[in-house]
Amino acid sequence: MKVDRSEQDDARRERIARAAFELFARSGLEGTSVQDIARAAFVSRTNLYRYYPSKVHMLLAHFERTVRDTHDEAVQRLHAGAAPQAVWGHVTARMADLGVRYRHLVGAVGHAVLGARPSAAGAGEGVRTALTLVALVEPVLIAMRDRGALRDGVNTHLLSALLVDACLLALLHGGHRDQREVLRDWQDRFSLLLHGALAPGVTEDSVRESGLIVPGRG
Repeated sequence: MKVDRSEQDDARRERIARAAFELFARSGLEGTSVQDIARAAFVSRTNLYRYYPSKVHMLLAHFERTVRDTHDEAVQRLHAGAAPQAVWGHVTARMADLGVRYRHLVGAVGHAVLGARPSAAGAGEGVRTALTLVALVEPVLIAMRDRGALRDGVNTHLLSALLVDACLLALLHGGHRDQREVLRDWQDRFSLLLHGALAPGVTEDSVRESGLIVPGRG
């Protein structure tokens, strides 16, 4: 049976990203060489560069896969009727867990996303990851808008991008000791950004009481 070349390339690309992340998780970005990754992924160093131009690209590729999986699960929950509160809690808990568990890799991801700029040749480093993160947050905001909690004209894409930047900055500079501190910080930032997007007559307290967002925890 003939194997499609594109499928082979996709499988090899995923294998490289997974092998690289396992090494990064253990030894960090700087402590892992390209040769280490090539050996772990069973490819030559030259072949490895055909798929990824740098170690950061390998890290972002694996991270994007995790974010997409979380996004798909979140959308399924929303379509099944889950409250945005519950979905937001699931999404932030998953991301906070990754941020704490792999805190030594957060800097590379955060700086790539926050410094992302489209180039003349297309999406620059970090742009695709930034868009993937925005796509993770936006369905929750759309669900809130559809339930009347947000103004009709609110730009959910822009608000999602602001939330992503705020959460990444919190991870980079917050000095959190555990997942609970991360979630509390994120909720504070979420509440602050949400304030200007609430529909007329809707207060943050009423949004909390309706179960649309998770109350901050002390």
